[in-house]
Amino acid sequence: MKTLKFFTILLIAGLLTTACNRNSDDIINPDEDPIIESVNDLVVPADFDWKTHQTIDVIVTLPQTGELKPLLITNRDGSKLYFRGFPEDGSRTLRTKITLPTYEYELRLIYSGANGPNMAFISNGQMIYDFVSSQKSVTVVGCDLSNFTTYSKGGWGQNASGNNVGALRDQYFDQVYPNDFVIGNPDNFTITFESAADVENYLPGGGEPAVLNNSWFNPLKKDKLGNMADQIIAARLNRDYNAAGFLGVNDTYFLGELVFLDGPFANTTVNDFLTMAETALGGGDMLGHTASVWSSAAESIIYSFHEGIDGNILTCPTDPEQDDPFVEVSSTCISNEVVFTISNTGDGDMTAAYDYTVTKNDVELDSGTYELDINETLELLYSGLTTDEFRIVVETPRGEDIEEIISGCGSQEPPTEQFEGTLAYEDLWPGKGDYDFNDLVIDYDFDITKNDEEIVQSITAIFVVKAFGASYHNGFGFTFPTVEPSDIVSVTGYDVVNSSVFNIAGNGLENGQSKATIIVFDDARRVMPQTTGGIGVNTQLEYDFIDPVTLVVEIVFADNAITYSELNIGTFNPFLIVNTMINGVPGERGLEIHLPNYEPSDLFDEQYLGQFEDDSSIAEDRYFVTENNLPWAINIAEPFDWVIEFQDITGAYNVFAEWAQSGGTNYPDWYQDETGYRNNSLIYPTQIGN
Repeated sequence: MKTLKFFTILLIAGLLTTACNRNSDDIINPDEDPIIESVNDLVVPADFDWKTHQTIDVIVTLPQTGELKPLLITNRDGSKLYFRGFPEDGSRTLRTKITLPTYEYELRLIYSGANGPNMAFISNGQMIYDFVSSQKSVTVVGCDLSNFTTYSKGGWGQNASGNNVGALRDQYFDQVYPNDFVIGNPDNFTITFESAADVENYLPGGGEPAVLNNSWFNPLKKDKLGNMADQIIAARLNRDYNAAGFLGVNDTYFLGELVFLDGPFANTTVNDFLTMAETALGGGDMLGHTASVWSSAAESIIYSFHEGIDGNILTCPTDPEQDDPFVEVSSTCISNEVVFTISNTGDGDMTAAYDYTVTKNDVELDSGTYELDINETLELLYSGLTTDEFRIVVETPRGEDIEEIISGCGSQEPPTEQFEGTLAYEDLWPGKGDYDFNDLVIDYDFDITKNDEEIVQSITAIFVVKAFGASYHNGFGFTFPTVEPSDIVSVTGYDVVNSSVFNIAGNGLENGQSKATIIVFDDARRVMPQTTGGIGVNTQLEYDFIDPVTLVVEIVFADNAITYSELNIGTFNPFLIVNTMINGVPGERGLEIHLPNYEPSDLFDEQYLGQFEDDSSIAEDRYFVTENNLPWAINIAEPFDWVIEFQDITGAYNVFAEWAQSGGTNYPDWYQDETGYRNNSLIYPTQIGN
């Protein structure tokens, strides 16, 4: 075995002189100087974790009366469900952990029978909400929000080109700000920009949200004043250019006159918010909010009408001369749940209670009364199957009944928690690769079944091998760091035939591991055979596309073994096992490649640490990064379109470099198909029409 290990290191050294000599086209990041030609050119913060997921602590005080019901936590518009569950201890306070994309900064909470919608910002890794005391949403009937347009801080910082916002910034800056552009608290600290070029030289900025501790004059990108400053600067630009008549002109209102629909600043105008936010930024009264909350609220202004699309964040101010209630009913389907919403969108409180009735397949399911003040809503939540038809009939102050019907919502299976993404690896560790991140591209989707006490019962883990641009024979597995091997009864569905390298226990876990470790497959080349020439599969356009391979791994947990919050699915630790076969004979088990700063498994061979470009340090709890904190693997929070062979990821994803160099603050959604984000000619799925 010693000889085999030595041979492996020599093999890596040889391949470094060939596989690493891959050329990439130069790419100019429009938001950053100097030119970034490769991941190797990036200067990233030493503490950057390369994550596109965030795991947050959730503390929610539920309504104190009535039957205990499940809480749903979604994104702002309810299109993505991040949690459905109950307090673990049966109390009225729910405490858990949820994992979601880093670009999410605001969440919606839905609880049947509670007034809402209820929105909360994520702040300092937490989301805390109280259904009893939190302010509710604002809704205005007949509100005309046409023609408003806003842009992000990255947009305001881009080079002028054609009719983009950079050109708009340059053309009208002196008219909008004849006496400099100043942000902050004049009594303490401010930021001053003399020209449009100075704004371009700073934005999109970067850094964690923070208040100013001194004044700045024409700061540069490298100064990174923090996301609180950056978002307020961008919000001011949107508000000010609109007020001057150069951006998103509406016939009735200026952007600054609109009010927040919900959250801690509900019914506050943009103008008033910015006055308070700048005071806080410049060292004044924080009004009990964190820098993160101020930053998120300013960011919500930016996305209120991002590139002309209404984000349902701001609305018109109320008309004090009208005093009539106006009731509307709507429905939506969120995973297995039907949500009916009764809203008083008028300009007056209801003075009496009115009835509602809910039927399921024409059989009465629920009934009750409602009485809503101005801007209040009532949310009603029901679980169902795809074959069910739900109907609500609501009596209104207008003396008529409103009916709403929804069907086709739900599933034949019980509701599950989901955690998904795409893993993309470089496999030449401890030597540095070419940073196309396509040596293995694999989607994962964990469907977690739990009971009403939040006890995890089973997990269906679906893995889809999309591509591999590697000549090695590599296996793939993962560890649940919070799960003991005894917590799991059985694992089925994995594909491991190489018993010389892998020792699988009777329950399907890998032997010799102190934490539950599952080997999904032992050799990508066996699981997804290469039927044409080239380096691997589905990375080179000159070779045929091969259908992805799906493996479904079923994991059954012991009774009462672990709760959902204890599982903490965001700590999932996936890894590549390199050289499981060498020249047609069984290879070795000990060469693993993990995500940045994720610990290797108990079967990892520590002799590889610190070799070649690896800068791991057990003492400092640092693993699988270079001296400059560059990774060998990334975990993307959503399905990912990977890069074609020989192309550095910075050439295909135009804002990847800015994301990394900002420590993840800027462009946290860098992998999405947004305007200007991608060079589709270098992305494999777009080139084959997928």
